[in-house]
Amino acid sequence: RHNPEFTSVELYQAYADYEDMIRITEDIICENALKVCGSLDIEYQGTPISLQRPWRRVSMNDLVKEETGVDFYAMRDDFAGAKAKALELNIDGADTANSVGEIINKAFEDKCEAKLIQPTFVCEHPKEISPLAKPHREKEGLTERFELFIYGREHANGFSELTDPIDQRERFEAQAAKKAAGDVEAADVDEDFLMAIEYGMPPTAGLGIGIDRVV
Repeated sequence: RHNPEFTSVELYQAYADYEDMIRITEDIICENALKVCGSLDIEYQGTPISLQRPWRRVSMNDLVKEETGVDFYAMRDDFAGAKAKALELNIDGADTANSVGEIINKAFEDKCEAKLIQPTFVCEHPKEISPLAKPHREKEGLTERFELFIYGREHANGFSELTDPIDQRERFEAQAAKKAAGDVEAADVDEDFLMAIEYGMPPTAGLGIGIDRVV
């Protein structure tokens, strides 16, 4: 569903984190909805959508647990067991997953994503699928990242930026290995970016909003 003319607005803010980006996302979309539609209660293809704040915030793993009854995050040290359970649940793509984090993401995409009709911030993405996001300050293996879903589609993506150059290089190299193995969405090693954060980068948060989808 990415059109060739897909456009986005992106921003970075120094001395901010993903919580700040969540608030900015709400502000941008709600202000525009009020100006264009005159209300925060709108309708899209016959479906009522409420943009009244605050929007729901929920971790990706909790959504998966709600839909499948399985707490994959609790199985993060048991990849074999997690993969067997995912295959038992017929999760699309589980057979190609190489980590519990990837299984959580596959389960979310297969079982949860299309059901998120009202505005929902899906938070705490696994590290394996978030190569640029800062590790969560309290939860091992997760990141300070969110994606906004409305009507079953991703509208925004934001996170506390990873500013540790050693950690960033390891993640880039892991992405490059995935790309070499055929993953078309994986990234390369960005030496210029690594050099920049080696010189020094303040705590920073970033955000991208898909304009066409919001429209």
